[in-house]
Amino acid sequence: MVTRARRITRAMLGLVLLALLIAVVAAAGFARLVPAMGHPVLIIRSGSMAPTIPIGAVVVLSPGPGGVQPGDVVAMRLDNGAVFTHRVTRLASLLGVPYIETKGDANPEIDPALTPLDHVIGRVAVSLPIVGYLMAGLSTPTGIASALLAAIALLAALWFLDEDDELTTEPEPVDTTPARPGRSRHGSAVAG
Repeated sequence: MVTRARRITRAMLGLVLLALLIAVVAAAGFARLVPAMGHPVLIIRSGSMAPTIPIGAVVVLSPGPGGVQPGDVVAMRLDNGAVFTHRVTRLASLLGVPYIETKGDANPEIDPALTPLDHVIGRVAVSLPIVGYLMAGLSTPTGIASALLAAIALLAALWFLDEDDELTTEPEPVDTTPARPGRSRHGSAVAG
């Protein structure tokens, strides 16, 4: 007989396995489809925009610097290749070249230098907390192996629960009372 606790355990393991599979497929699809539609995707690796955009969040950008205004959160690529995401505090122009002044929400001071507007990769359109951890993990062989091992472990646990149920299930009791003539085993008359 399957106990209630075992049924609940099996259901919970099944839900965890389903959630793992959905998360992996969604993260992999998100990482491929959104950039293919022209929207750069970045993983936030510092706390300079917390709590608005925490470490481990994924941001989806509206591409290009067009229409940037104070208050927008933008991602910029510096001349040295570094990429960072901060809020625009003001627009400026030096010798006819447009610049932006930026500041991280968690930083006490504005950034030390103005950034040329053409260094803006895009404005943050969407921020998804935690998703970056999953995407970063699935971008490495170790992360892929970990996800596969977790799925295999969950499947094995479900299989062992099913096997244990088959071994411990008691057979239905069989009525071994001999039938009396003219009566069935349950006491009702038999038509003859």
